[in-house]
Amino acid sequence: MADISVLQIGADDWTTNIDATAIDWQYTTILDLPTRLALQKDPYVLEQTYVVLTDDTLSSTLLSSQISAWPALRTIYFAKNITPAFQEALDERRAFCIQNTTPEAVQKRIQEDFHFDQIGFSTRFSEQQFIPMPPTGIHFKREGRFSAQFSGDFGTTWQQIGTLNTFVGDLMPNVENMIWLDYEQTETVAVQLQFVFYKDNHIQTVQMITGDELRQQHPVGGIDDYQDYQVLIFAKGTGKLDLHVLHQRRSRHGLGTLLPGDEWQMTDEHEEVLSYFNPGDRQSPLIVNFSGIRLHVDGFEMRGPFNELGTPYLLFSDVRMQGGAFHIGSEMYEQKVVEIIKKAMKTLHLEPKDVILTGYSMGSFPAMYYAADIKPHAIVVAKPLISLGTLTGKSEFPREVNQDWTLDVRRFLAGRMHPDDTDMLDNILWRHIENVDWSKIAVALFTLKQDEYDGQSLPQLLSFFEENKTQLIQTQEEGTHTAKIPEMIAFMKTHLAKLKDSMRKEDR
Repeated sequence: MADISVLQIGADDWTTNIDATAIDWQYTTILDLPTRLALQKDPYVLEQTYVVLTDDTLSSTLLSSQISAWPALRTIYFAKNITPAFQEALDERRAFCIQNTTPEAVQKRIQEDFHFDQIGFSTRFSEQQFIPMPPTGIHFKREGRFSAQFSGDFGTTWQQIGTLNTFVGDLMPNVENMIWLDYEQTETVAVQLQFVFYKDNHIQTVQMITGDELRQQHPVGGIDDYQDYQVLIFAKGTGKLDLHVLHQRRSRHGLGTLLPGDEWQMTDEHEEVLSYFNPGDRQSPLIVNFSGIRLHVDGFEMRGPFNELGTPYLLFSDVRMQGGAFHIGSEMYEQKVVEIIKKAMKTLHLEPKDVILTGYSMGSFPAMYYAADIKPHAIVVAKPLISLGTLTGKSEFPREVNQDWTLDVRRFLAGRMHPDDTDMLDNILWRHIENVDWSKIAVALFTLKQDEYDGQSLPQLLSFFEENKTQLIQTQEEGTHTAKIPEMIAFMKTHLAKLKDSMRKEDR
């Protein structure tokens, strides 16, 4: 069965030109659309994954009204002749404009770029993945697991300084990945990446990306057939080069990074911010969710449950370091997060009292942290992580194959690796939220009795809420941090649904 279904609306039926094994393709004219919808089990539901508008001119009031009633981020079109009212409906529903105009090209574009698989991963400059090759006279050292530092005079021509270990499955034939390099530099030193593709033990082709190009998402791959590939690292100039992570995401050719319609932004300090905004049914509440720890693959979380709820939502994903840095950092980074939230609020004409902040595990921290900036109506959090100093100071972080993540988060947040920073890191949250009127914020909290990540901080959190007269609902279950995921999701969905109903009653 096809994973994607399409309702084509237009004058010409494309069905015979579509590979039905790849896409479930349905067709209707504009005039027949009301009849088709009336025959559905629920005439108000869009049963297909996407609507594709195939007319060159879009002016129908009937169709634009229906587009406005359907979910956002589900309409695809290529018309150039569009009335202002119709264009307004397309823009508000965040419709996708593509350049493809033939049945075969549109089908190919949908299959390649409109799927919901979040394909993104990191190749890190760790002992396991990076082979350093410092030239004579160049000093090399590591800090943490994911900081490879070279310093000295590299000369005026490119010199290889190392190789990243890769896997054949990182790239696919005829498919591009979008890459960017997380690194720091001083003085005149510059870095170059060479992607070397092999076939039959010979170099097939070399793709080079240099300097500032590496600070933006840049396409690599797209090779017809290859057997293996390498990433070679080169440098030239004078100064210090600190290499962290090479990010790779499957290309959507301008239509998103991890999901169709998401937004990738880079701060002036070269920190990426990934967000995904769905305006839902345009009504309060706006739910803002922060992702948990993303150890091995990039991705947003809770999209499915929020789609079921129907309200507007905004997702953040943090894949800095090995698994994320709690969605906080420099002043510029945090301002960007707040700016994105307030932009979504402005788009929906909502106020702070219309916002709910959510997150679990790592995402619980920013859900509470940004309450100081947003002043939301409510917070729904699970498996809270609070004391970042104590958490990152553990010699053996209790998660398989992941003892390194906490060390690098500590170095990232404190700027160094020193035991004296524990108290400072433990107090990041408390310092930021101490002036919030928590009596005006409803909190729903899901916890586990044997939480070995940061369970010892729970009494402090509960005391804080009690002292500040917070409206608190807490559910506690038996289990360690990674246990009871279905129960946790059910808890969050239940309380978000209750908050949605109560907040909408208040608005009437």
